[in-house]
Amino acid sequence: MKTNICVWYFFLVLILTAGVASGCIRSLDKEYGGKGEILSIGAYEPKLVDEVIYSVQEQNYVIAAQGEGSKLAVLRARAVNLTSTQIILFVDETVITLNSKDGVAFKPLNPDMISVLTTEDVPENNPYGAHIWGQFRLKKGFEIDGWLFFEVPKDTEFSDIVWESVEFVRVIYPR
Repeated sequence: MKTNICVWYFFLVLILTAGVASGCIRSLDKEYGGKGEILSIGAYEPKLVDEVIYSVQEQNYVIAAQGEGSKLAVLRARAVNLTSTQIILFVDETVITLNSKDGVAFKPLNPDMISVLTTEDVPENNPYGAHIWGQFRLKKGFEIDGWLFFEVPKDTEFSDIVWESVEFVRVIYPR
């Protein structure tokens, strides 16, 4: 009996190893990148959620999808100043576009305009508390890192993001 369990365990490990090696099992938390002459942009694949709860200065807020059949696409991104002595980076609804695989372009939502105070508990480690929105002054070698929010239809699949502040940089997601 003990030998049968060991054999099954061996085959399970072998199958999982083969799946990981062949790329069938992939991490959802992989950062993809694009690079320009000045900026390097990193972006993770967006996650679709109903709402986001976060805390800022001991106040809890919620952002929720408003439309029928909509979800929030939460996108973690970062921008790095690679070469310029200093840049001023603007991040708003005109700068970033999240594109779907079927060609629809989505603009980010201003978290300050759509968030609502809540008494709901914030998830451990406040994962969505750092937003990328507004104006940033980045010296050479420095970066900003945080979250962007988009309202999208619930079954949307994404192809890329386009960043157009300081320069044009495109980050392509795997197909």
